[in-house]
Amino acid sequence: MIDASERGPLVKMLLDVPLFEALDYTQIGAMLDIAEMLTPEADVVLCESRSMDERLLILLNGTLRLESAEGEFLDEMVGVRVIGEMGVFTGQLRSSRVVSRDGAQLLAIQSTELEALLEEDGQFAHHLFSSLIKLLYTRLHDINSEVAGLHGKGGKLRGRVTE
Repeated sequence: MIDASERGPLVKMLLDVPLFEALDYTQIGAMLDIAEMLTPEADVVLCESRSMDERLLILLNGTLRLESAEGEFLDEMVGVRVIGEMGVFTGQLRSSRVVSRDGAQLLAIQSTELEALLEEDGQFAHHLFSSLIKLLYTRLHDINSEVAGLHGKGGKLRGRVTE
């Protein structure tokens, strides 16, 4: 359960997260009602690759390490961000592993409780899924831009090899 003194700052923090920006204070409050605060020790595996996400994690403070299924370093996650949203909403297996670092503080929301909240409040569901679509579009756009950049570099390399 989230302490009453933490609710105000948490609501403000979550409203700045793209996935939650369309929600109102009441909807964020309802989400906090079903959330649990986590402060794992360093090197705790929070999400295993090739597993189902049974909870939505929100990194509030600290750092998380993102690893490949083979345990290779991919990235560090900092700041306020959501982890596991694709798995929770699509039912697809995770592609990466998430490991806590020193000072990580997270909110955890069980997928079953989130689903019940979405079924109970259609406007909440509409806002959340609309934001999720925008998030997916942004990610796809960024990946397409990266692929286009790589095509350009590949073309230059082929030209050099041909010379």
